[in-house]
Amino acid sequence: MRLVGFPGRIAIAATACAVLAYPGTASELQDLVSRYGPPLEACYAQAHDTPSRKACVGLLSGACVEQEEGGGTTLGISMCSQAETDVWDAILNAEYRQTMAWAKQLDAQEGPEFPAFANRADALRNAQRAWIAFRDAECELEYSLWGAGSMRHIAGSSCLVQQTAQRAIELRAKREDFE
Repeated sequence: MRLVGFPGRIAIAATACAVLAYPGTASELQDLVSRYGPPLEACYAQAHDTPSRKACVGLLSGACVEQEEGGGTTLGISMCSQAETDVWDAILNAEYRQTMAWAKQLDAQEGPEFPAFANRADALRNAQRAWIAFRDAECELEYSLWGAGSMRHIAGSSCLVQQTAQRAIELRAKREDFE
């Protein structure tokens, strides 16, 4: 289940009410992910708690904006944010798969004795679907607030980074709260 965007575009709303055109190519985006993604992935993998995971947010886009030619322009910031969103999306998908497996395992253990309460996996799936709708609407709002201004691209892409990273971190914390 791919939760955010697709190469060449930043998908803000699943209904396509607001889709921001990403002016770079898929290969340019992949190049940014390849160059700046590993430190973010390492930061997340080495983080031992929620605060240290939150400290990883912005690592990729910050380095990208600073080091890329034109990185501080509206286009550059948006491209760097999209690259970071792609990395967080991969982390989010991994966290979702692990949390779903954990929920199914608990449901299987509890199901024989308490079948009415063995619904964690279904609840997680429902929550994730609702979160996707919320994220899309929230980031569409952030984008729309800027009207015709070029800051709308930065606001929308920054929202996607923040929302995606936050959800990945939240899913990890849900499992850890019960360990």
